Amino acid sequence: MWAVLRRNPVALALAVLLHIGLAFFLIFEVDWGDEVQPIGADVQVVQASLVDPQSLEAAEREKAAEAAAAQAALEQRRAEERRELAELERQRKAREAQAAREKAEAERRAAAEKAAREKAEAEERAAAEKARLAELERKEAEQKRRQEAEKKRLAELAAKREAERKAKEKAEAEARARAEAAEKAEAERKARIAREKAEAERKRKAAEARARADREAREAELAAQFRAEQEASEQARVMGLIQAKVDRNWLRPPGTEGLKCTVRVRLGVSGSVLLVSVVESSGNVAFDRSVEAAVRKADPLPMPESPRLIALFRDLTFIFDPSS
Repeated sequence: MWAVLRRNPVALALAVLLHIGLAFFLIFEVDWGDEVQPIGADVQVVQASLVDPQSLEAAEREKAAEAAAAQAALEQRRAEERRELAELERQRKAREAQAAREKAEAERRAAAEKAAREKAEAEERAAAEKARLAELERKEAEQKRRQEAEKKRLAELAAKREAERKAKEKAEAEARARAEAAEKAEAERKARIAREKAEAERKRKAAEARARADREAREAELAAQFRAEQEASEQARVMGLIQAKVDRNWLRPPGTEGLKCTVRVRLGVSGSVLLVSVVESSGNVAFDRSVEAAVRKADPLPMPESPRLIALFRDLTFIFDPSS
């Protein structure tokens, strides 16, 4: 509609002015007859003379006819204006309808063009997307082919390196085996020499040990013999001293000639008499008691100097025979 109005600016301006004028006349109800002018202070008063009533009536009828004619003319003009307004309104509505049809047609064409354009663009985009997808598929296929080729190359390279590694490991293992065999043979040779040396050393040490043991055994035997002889001599000496001291402290009861008894004595470390008992009686109680009394009176008894003999003399058993 606005496009139609822009193409006919003059008609638009005339229509607007006409509507404004008609609205003014309708609102203010303009009377096209002569209005009675009020008498103002500046109106000159005319001296009138008496007029004939018939002439006055005729004049009034004439004025009324003129007024009726003017009113009729006004009514006619108003009817014409209403017809013109109606025509203008019809023309306006016709123009608006035409503009609406043109607008609808333009919108339809624009929509059709837009739809066609969008369809063409969509088809173009679809074709471009299809081409892009095809290119992507081609690139993916190419990349996959390259990856497979690279994978195959890497697998072949890995297999080659694995074969080389195994060959190298085999060679190294063989070299290690030869070295280990040589080391083992050398170690066995050294071990054999060491065993031979150790055996010779063992035999030498065994011989020396046997000789030393024999020497030490002989020495120990001699020492033991010497010590036994010394201890026997010491024991005999101490026993003689004990016998002599007991004899000196013994008082023979009457009628006990030829009697003897075996006495057990427990001594302290210094020779003190701790316990005296007759273990084999003489058959005479008085004789046995006299011997026990003599042993107690002889306290302390002589003791050997050797600690081993002291241990032997701590529990001493001897035969008291005054006739010996």
